[in-house]
Amino acid sequence: MIRIGPAGIPLSCKGRTNKDGIIYIKKVLDLNAMEIQLIRGMQTVSDEEADFIRTFAEENDIELHVHAPYYINLAGDEEEVELSKSKILYSGRLANRLGAKILVIHPGFYGNRSKEETKELIIENLKDIVSQFRKEKIKTKIGVETMGKQKVFGSLDEVIEVCKKVKGTVPALDLGHIHARCNGCLKTREDFEMIFEKVKPLKLKHYLLHITGVLYENGNEYYHIPIKKGDMPLEPLINIILDNKYNVTLISESPLLEHDAMYIRLQIEKAIQKRTGIENPDYRDLSVL
Repeated sequence: MIRIGPAGIPLSCKGRTNKDGIIYIKKVLDLNAMEIQLIRGMQTVSDEEADFIRTFAEENDIELHVHAPYYINLAGDEEEVELSKSKILYSGRLANRLGAKILVIHPGFYGNRSKEETKELIIENLKDIVSQFRKEKIKTKIGVETMGKQKVFGSLDEVIEVCKKVKGTVPALDLGHIHARCNGCLKTREDFEMIFEKVKPLKLKHYLLHITGVLYENGNEYYHIPIKKGDMPLEPLINIILDNKYNVTLISESPLLEHDAMYIRLQIEKAIQKRTGIENPDYRDLSVL
């Protein structure tokens, strides 16, 4: 199954609530995923709106994810860690009420610690959070995002190590961040295959992929740019997904939010058409391959 959607409320949606956004994603864009953004802090979603979003998503087969507030540091000092835990727990409760599959988090910073010390702290603190999720019967999994700057914990290998050690976590594979951190290494089919090979030990049945163009230098992301303006190609990734019929969710994090979500859809449907000869293929239907 392929799912595609934007990271947040579509820019062209006149209403600016998540309720407006999910309706627009279905009725105007005809996409089937959305990542609700809590990135600027503890945004509130009323119980009424949350229940509407969950019901609408279930009835219209829209897969939901949630992105926790950006500033989280599970390797900081005691106060910083406790605040980060409270942000994740708050976001997890909301994500669970929405019926979201994955809560995406930024894991933390190295600061003055070694990479190994940072990893062990993040693992320890994530285990505490997952334990609390279990106590509260929160079913949403925690997605540890790959990060695009050298000073930030979250290389692909580090994220995989964390997910191996902490049950209830999965990698949130931000391909733009991986591409930036390795200074533009995602260019060929083999480059993208390397990612799927590396995560194989996790035995994932579903992959959450963030996609955007990215401006970078010396292994550090500067900012997101439209997909067409970036130098990370989509074609090899799409071919791998179609060849393996992977169960993937592709979230557009491009500044051209829903425009690039639709661009991803168009490229997938072109690839299906090329393989099958079907005039108007549907990206959701891989049974034709």
